Amino acid sequence: MTSVRISAFISALLILIGNVATAQRIGLEIDLFGYADNREFKSTYTEDKTYFGTILTPQLYFAIDNTSRIYGGIQYKQDFGKHAQNGSDVSPVAYYNYKDKNFDFALGHMPRHDRLRNVPLMVLSDTLLYERPNLEGMYFSYRNENIQQTLYIDWLSKQSNDYRERFIVGLSGKYKFGRFYIADDALLYHNALSSNDSIEEHIQDNGIVLLRAGVDLSAMTFLDSLTIDAGFALGFDRVRTEYELRTSSGFLSNIHLGYKRFFIKNTFYLGDPQNLPMGDSFYHRDRYDRLELGWMPLKKGALEGKFTAAFHFDSQQVSNQQSFTLRYRFGSTLWRQKQ
Repeated sequence: MTSVRISAFISALLILIGNVATAQRIGLEIDLFGYADNREFKSTYTEDKTYFGTILTPQLYFAIDNTSRIYGGIQYKQDFGKHAQNGSDVSPVAYYNYKDKNFDFALGHMPRHDRLRNVPLMVLSDTLLYERPNLEGMYFSYRNENIQQTLYIDWLSKQSNDYRERFIVGLSGKYKFGRFYIADDALLYHNALSSNDSIEEHIQDNGIVLLRAGVDLSAMTFLDSLTIDAGFALGFDRVRTEYELRTSSGFLSNIHLGYKRFFIKNTFYLGDPQNLPMGDSFYHRDRYDRLELGWMPLKKGALEGKFTAAFHFDSQQVSNQQSFTLRYRFGSTLWRQKQ
């Protein structure tokens, strides 16, 4: 753990200790995430790699009232086969969370999975769940029976002499009209300059906007879930002082079928290649189809184990991927203020 992370963790503990006296309830939450993701990728722009390891996230929370909590803990990430260039990673978990029936607001270092797991892969690659499991910044979400809209800021790098300032700002939402819905997703990636004036650098901006219309036919079939949607993707790319704004557009469709512990999902893209530093690298081409076949052999209470076989079709190659993920969550109240 670096000195910066140690300082952040100690600061989080001091904040938590300072709130013990005012807390109405103190609890513990533990999230264990294991992953084995083998990627047999042969296409250009993609990386042939295996992700294999575990992430353990224990965190204490102090409930100030029924809506406000302060969380503190650590996130321990360990890839299997540890060596000097591929070791463990410990990050602080420290954030404030306001949550009621409609609003969810958080500020700090918070686990990514719960809040951004449904963002399309064109916007945020699933590798972030392995390589950057914390969201560092702000999160705001509003939802009711028919509307859900989320805004998030993830600060990737603070400016220094050796590092650029980098961050992303994203939107993700869904609006329901009976069986029909409209889904929107957008993201801006900003790669600014470092504080070193002696080197030549250029500010980079990349973004993507997805707008889809769909229908949920689950209640009309024997399946547990059946959704179909289609829409368009509009991307933009600019490196200031190098070239002006470039745009790229395309058609995107999704089909998802679920029955008991099995599911099938297909995503199809046709259009201009997209330049997406945070998105799935397969969209760097003008035609792409992803077929996923899934099975959940373990699904009981807080335990979920999922196996997925994915096939990636582009104009040049057929790549394949096999992954198994296991997630177990545990939560318990340790102390409650007597009324």
